[in-house]
Amino acid sequence: FLCISVPLLLVLLFRSTNPPTSSSLRGADEKPDRNWCMLTRDLVPREDRWLPTIEHFPHTLEWYADCWAYVQREQPGAGKNARGGFLVDEYVYKKLQKKYWNRAFLPAMEWPVQLISETTDIDYSRTMTKSYSGSGWFQSPESCDSFRDRMWEKLEVNVPTTSAQEYRIGILNRNESRAIADVDMLVEKLKSTYPAAHVDVRAIDSEYTLTREEDSLASQAQWFANQDLVIQAHGAAMTNVVFMRPGTSVMELYPRYYYNDMFHELMGQCGVKRGWYYDTPKKGVTDEAARHETEAHWDDRFQNKKRDISFKWTRLD
Repeated sequence: FLCISVPLLLVLLFRSTNPPTSSSLRGADEKPDRNWCMLTRDLVPREDRWLPTIEHFPHTLEWYADCWAYVQREQPGAGKNARGGFLVDEYVYKKLQKKYWNRAFLPAMEWPVQLISETTDIDYSRTMTKSYSGSGWFQSPESCDSFRDRMWEKLEVNVPTTSAQEYRIGILNRNESRAIADVDMLVEKLKSTYPAAHVDVRAIDSEYTLTREEDSLASQAQWFANQDLVIQAHGAAMTNVVFMRPGTSVMELYPRYYYNDMFHELMGQCGVKRGWYYDTPKKGVTDEAARHETEAHWDDRFQNKKRDISFKWTRLD
């Protein structure tokens, strides 16, 4: 492409630069009113198949959100203009560079990243140093609102207004495992039932790489902000609900034996209404029943997470 978007250019520049230098942080900032969030190897849980890895974006966003909430508490009234920054060691920095979404989020937030070592002089009175917990997200709706406002501004998202004349339905499919089967049939049913709705189907590539310009973080943020309802399979792309307007909705789809409610709290904090579909022949399955069935077939969970989803769609009210 001859024309590259500004956010994509920032990502490319971020990838090409050397890691931020390790130095004393006392007095190093141009203004003294910045708070920091530290994440080092000893604050990340042991990594195996049962525990989250910090490089996987949903878990990284949990840390970003926790950090944002901390800075919001330390700077009351700052809102989207909160001044924060990240202190990471070389191990965490390399983890954050592995996947595109992490490489894109850091420059988009416009918070500095400092590479630290054991000899770095840190002002702990202005630094969050708790262990990565993998839960809690933004802690409050107000915190998610201010984060969304900042990201909309930095990514230059054109936020639409809800129109009763054209309800916007987005179907996000995966270009890998856990895709929605018969998506064309789903689109036909949606259009026949809701003729006034605009239905937009989009496929997304892996969080590891950026293979198309339309997969950029700015493009994803705009697409999610456009929708009144998003239908998508459970996966890392669920983190994009942070770009959706409060009062909009998500229909989250699960293969059988792969029910996972990790994004429910995030949707609640960000004011996004949740619906869900669990691919099973049983009728009237509740949250609790889907969770218990997944736990009872734990060995099947890791195999079924790769299965496509047969969405037996009847009606979306």
